[in-house]
Parts: sequence; C-alpha cells; structure tokens
Amino acid sequence: MNLLLKSMINYALIVLIFSLSETTALHANSIKFKNANKLFDSKNYTEAIQNYNDLSTNGVSVNLLFNLGNSYYKAGEVGKALSSYQKALKLAPRNPDLIKNFNFVQKQVPTPPIPITLSQKLIRKLSIDEWIFITAFLSSLFFILMGIKQFYPSQIKNRFWMKISGAIAFIFLLFSLYSLSDYYDDKRAFVTKDIVVHTGPVEQSPESFMAKDGMELFVLGHNGNFINVKSSFGTVGWIDTDAVAFTLP
Repeated sequence: MNLLLKSMINYALIVLIFSLSETTALHANSIKFKNANKLFDSKNYTEAIQNYNDLSTNGVSVNLLFNLGNSYYKAGEVGKALSSYQKALKLAPRNPDLIKNFNFVQKQVPTPPIPITLSQKLIRKLSIDEWIFITAFLSSLFFILMGIKQFYPSQIKNRFWMKISGAIAFIFLLFSLYSLSDYYDDKRAFVTKDIVVHTGPVEQSPESFMAKDGMELFVLGHNGNFINVKSSFGTVGWIDTDAVAFTLP
C-alpha cells in the first residue's frame, strides 16, 4: 500500500515539474511571440510563419499553433493551416475559435475529411492532459479510500464506494491509454500543394489520383521519401513526404 501511494505522489510531482518547465519555456519566448504577432498584424505572413516555426522548436502552445495556422491560411497554404489547427485542437479540443477557423478552412477543400469512429469522437472531447488529470484524481481518491480502510477500518464499513471509485478510475485509465494511442499514433496528414499521387513509391509510377492542397489523407506506411496514403474516397497511392503536413504536435 505504501509503495502504491509513493508511486502516485512521485507521478504527481513529475507531472507538476513538467508543467512548470513547459510554462517557463513558453514565458521565456513571450517577446519573440509578440514580435511574430506584430508581423502577422502587419500582413508579413511569410516572416510571421518563420518566426512561429522558430518558436515551435522550443515547444508549442495552443496560441502559437493557432496563430501559425492563421498565418498559413493568410499566405494561401491551406494544408499547412489545417495541420496547425489540428495540432492545436489536440491540446485544446473544445476551443471555439480553433473549431471555427478549422471548420471554415476545411470547407474550402473540395474533398471530404477522413471519417473518424464514434470512440475517436468521444476520446477527442478532452485533451490528453485532461484525461490524465481526471484519471490521476480518481486513482488518488481510490487509494485514499483504501488507505483509510486499512488504517481506520471502522470509518469505512461498506466497500461499495471503494469498488465504484476503483471501477471508474480503471475505466478512465483505459480512456487515457486510448487517448495516448490516438494522440501519438495519429495517421492523418494534409496535402500542402497540388500534387500527383502515384501508384508506386517512385516518381515514374502511373498516376493514382490528383491531390489538392488541404486534402486530408490517411497514412498507411512509408517507403523511402514516399508515404502510402488513402483518401476519404478509398483511393490508395504514394505521395512524396515533403508534400504533406502531419498532425502530431
């Protein structure tokens, strides 16, 4: 029991330290971020994009990705804009401005997005941090009840609430693991320029279909500088890696 409680405390400290270090890094870049915003406001979108990308090497935030997406859109790069918005939505899935801009730009793409499952829709209602926080809280509550039961058995005569809290914590743990898998194993990519998708992983291969800037694809595999992709229509082909933007922050 003591080992379990110590493990939970250590986990909480690690999360806290990570959060503080990330916040510090973002605050350290606040001046550069403001300069990038000024470039955007003055319609120097190319320079703004460069500045936002330079900042992203030290870590990303919702605001950074949101502004980067706006800059890409203003510069006429729809695919990269959608990729940036999608990355930001992973960090803040219910942000109304993000959702509004993403949907607005997505509607300008002539092809439909890759469909997602009901479980993916559910899991993406919360960010990874939110899933982990809720799971850690419920797990802590469960371990506290177990500790009280062990050291003060007269205080908890009915184990019903212990069982309920344990079951709920376990369910949220499964959701958290699924959320982690969905986050890091995201196989979506956005086309960043009009390009021919080939039937094989070489430029000389016949054309499979034509991909437009902003088209969403599902990545099936890799072969050298080419990735095997599938469109929302079910068409499969190979495209140069440099012609797509991925969605992992």
